[in-house]
Amino acid sequence: MRKNHIPLLLIFISAIAYLPSIHQFGYYRDDWYLMYSANALGVSTFEGIFAIDRPVRTILMTILYSMFGLEPLGYNIFAYVLRVLGSFSFLWTLQMLWPQRKTATALAALFFLIYPGFLSTPNAIDYEEKFVGLFLGHLSVALSIKAVLTEKRSYKIILWVTSVFCGSIYLTFVEYYLGLEVFRFLAFLLLVVRSSSDQKFFQAFLIALRSWIPFSIGSLAFFIWRFFIFDSQRKATDLGAQLSEFIESPLLVGINWTINLAKDVFEGLVLTWGYPLTTVWDISLRLREIFFAGILLSVGIAVISFFLRSQKNIEENHPESNWQTEAIWIGLICTITGFIPVIISNRQADFYSYSRYMLPSSSGIVLVMVAFLFQLRLKKIRNVILYGLIGIALLTHHLNGIHWARSNQAMQNFWWQVSWRIPQIKENTTLVVNYSHTAVEEDYFIWGPANLIYHPQSMDSQRVEPAIWGLVLNRESAVSILNHAKPSFVNRRSIITYLGYDNILIITQPSLSSCVQVIDGNMPIVSAYEQYDIQMVASESNQNNILLDVNHAPPSNLVFGSEPPHDWCFYYQTASLAFQRGEYETVLDINQKAKRAGFSAQDPVEWMPFLQSAILLEDYEQANEMARFIKKDSFLQLQVCNFLPQNSAFNEEMKDFIRKTFCIN
Repeated sequence: MRKNHIPLLLIFISAIAYLPSIHQFGYYRDDWYLMYSANALGVSTFEGIFAIDRPVRTILMTILYSMFGLEPLGYNIFAYVLRVLGSFSFLWTLQMLWPQRKTATALAALFFLIYPGFLSTPNAIDYEEKFVGLFLGHLSVALSIKAVLTEKRSYKIILWVTSVFCGSIYLTFVEYYLGLEVFRFLAFLLLVVRSSSDQKFFQAFLIALRSWIPFSIGSLAFFIWRFFIFDSQRKATDLGAQLSEFIESPLLVGINWTINLAKDVFEGLVLTWGYPLTTVWDISLRLREIFFAGILLSVGIAVISFFLRSQKNIEENHPESNWQTEAIWIGLICTITGFIPVIISNRQADFYSYSRYMLPSSSGIVLVMVAFLFQLRLKKIRNVILYGLIGIALLTHHLNGIHWARSNQAMQNFWWQVSWRIPQIKENTTLVVNYSHTAVEEDYFIWGPANLIYHPQSMDSQRVEPAIWGLVLNRESAVSILNHAKPSFVNRRSIITYLGYDNILIITQPSLSSCVQVIDGNMPIVSAYEQYDIQMVASESNQNNILLDVNHAPPSNLVFGSEPPHDWCFYYQTASLAFQRGEYETVLDINQKAKRAGFSAQDPVEWMPFLQSAILLEDYEQANEMARFIKKDSFLQLQVCNFLPQNSAFNEEMKDFIRKTFCIN
């Protein structure tokens, strides 16, 4: 495989890693408030959202939203293209530093592209800045090296201007990519040392520094502006706020920083090629998914094998005989300095929510790894290890893609069920939501999708103000709900919401096998699978926040996908809505339709609207049939015994039936 075919190799292998599930990715985490805000009031909202920490991001998101709108696929394809372009830039740099090491540099660029320590590629909408910054940063480094190596003055000036321009921009997207400037300097230092073997290291250091400064003008200017002039309103990106902790306790914080740095370096260099795979391995794969994964893995390994066999053996006799030592030292330093901005921000990289902090060091990590591998004298052993590492990376990303796709599908299914169950939600309602597939870490995980369905327009024409609020349920908020605390005002990134405690509606999916359930505080019967916090506040759920005579528009297919098949949960949701409307005969008709279609409840609490409708219609035959299912769950039976006789809608005969059926063992 000739040199000009290496980009094709990178594209092909990365496509195997990233593209199989890309069409199934959707909205995650911060995507919800970004997309809701732009949809509610237009792209001008991005200015207020990003003004507090990364104002240049406004331009990027304005362009992307103008191109792709609410469609997540466009953002994901663009993110993939940026990842590939970033690897091309990195490859260009390595080929200029070690021009005779075509195999090693190609593999380093490939490992950089499919680096398995970063698992948030599907979170493309919010992380677009990460991919742009990584591409521009490595492009700036490559252009600066090319400028140094170029003799033609006019070409050198063009390269310098372009490099400085890219260097001025990439840090405005992600300031903790600052470690790339160390990579640039080390590349210059390597070239200077090679140019004169009898030159002292200190002299070479000064020459490299003089060469580095003109190319880092933009980065240095950004550093001065960002950390000494710009007033960041977000603590995580405010250097002064972070360093104040070190100033207050330099020894303790310094030790903590050192430990965290060592931990991150160890994880990046050693655990990356195995541990992330274990975090995505726990998903249950269908037979066709296993077969497809096997095919992709086999094709990927076959292509790599062909690539390695096609390379000529030119690694032994040439001037760069100590290239492994050079690469290891540069890689180690870049790994460490890539993590330092993260560490002094009192953050820490991991393979879960903070895998994005692995990206700045990933170029150094792969340099170390490839250099070590090419120190192995037996090529067969080296190739077997390479196949194994590439296979691990491909399998990690493939399973990770399935994981993110299923998470999106679960979220879409959740809100489709809500749309079947709830015609409309009153303004100023606070939703307490429990997802079975993910934790609710921020309130916009709730109000983002809810407002996109029920109130897509802002309540205020000048600022983003959602009509429905969300509340993260924890011990503190649960106490506030029980105490009927007054709503508290929240201004997050110029988005106005409230933490409402006195007017909530609880929507929950207690388990993956459960349907979405809307809790009635007057009859707070909950599933045995329900989390304890929901049980605590169940009696506060106000179903009067559901408007029964107003219908919302159908959920957007771009955001929530196509309407799911009408399985048991569809029948349950329509029956629950009919029960709330007092249409008891309709509820029993729905039960018969579900039975004929072969559907039945997996969570016994979902028989409750059918049971109550049968009792209210004095159809005790059907009521007894459903009672058999309910009595299999002792927790549910106890609740029915305690709560149902208190319902004023039941007469004494009905209450006697309930007591005899559920309260007497």
